[in-house]
Amino acid sequence: MKRTSPLTLTQKAVRALDTAVAKVVDEHRRQGRPLAVWRDGKAVWLPVSAAATAVQESPAPYAKKPHAPRR
Repeated sequence: MKRTSPLTLTQKAVRALDTAVAKVVDEHRRQGRPLAVWRDGKAVWLPVSAAATAVQESPAPYAKKPHAPRR
């Protein structure tokens, strides 16, 4: 049996966030309420029919900021 390493705090946080988002989308779908999402720098309302694709979108790319050289 293969041992798995314990999850890092970041991995736990990402899992918790994914679970929370899926729960909110499911609640909105069941209640027929539009879902507020962030698109192109603006908050927009998505109809219930488009809510499933909102969760499946790829996350925004993040990059490290270059550090200024030390003096």
